[in-house]
Amino acid sequence: MTQITLVSLYIEARNKKQETRNIFFILLLASCLFILLSTEVSAGEDVPKDPNYVFAVCQGIVDGNTIEVDMLGMKKKLRLIGVNVGKKGLFEGIKRRLGMGPAVYLEKTVKGKKLYLEFEDNWYDPSGILRGYVRIKEDDTFINLEMIKLGYADADRGGKYKYKKEFEKTGR
Repeated sequence: MTQITLVSLYIEARNKKQETRNIFFILLLASCLFILLSTEVSAGEDVPKDPNYVFAVCQGIVDGNTIEVDMLGMKKKLRLIGVNVGKKGLFEGIKRRLGMGPAVYLEKTVKGKKLYLEFEDNWYDPSGILRGYVRIKEDDTFINLEMIKLGYADADRGGKYKYKKEFEKTGR
């Protein structure tokens, strides 16, 4: 009889311990869910509608087809896909000083702005710089295409990329 009582007491204590663990787990899960929901509300405005886009902020301009972005807390250089701004050098420097050219356009248009970035399968070029398409979050301006439309760049006719036909058609 004593053994049965000890076994039943042991089982009862074990069940109470399991119940305590379950309650703790439920409370932990509820608090995590609360934190996730409250975080989503505050950051929701920066979540792209298209799941293929990544949110970033333009920190600066490197040259006529390369910008610096803060993406997911990391500062990265990003080269615009499908945009050919020609040779860099003395002429580019003169145009920049005169307030003309692709680098000045990028500085006026995207510097300090919230952006959505879209990438091809290969995110990096051979030199390790990100390659992507840039859209301004505020008005959904497709910067790669706008540079071609406005004459700041030509469509890159050499490589393969998603918007090649559209860029070439616009560049004519």
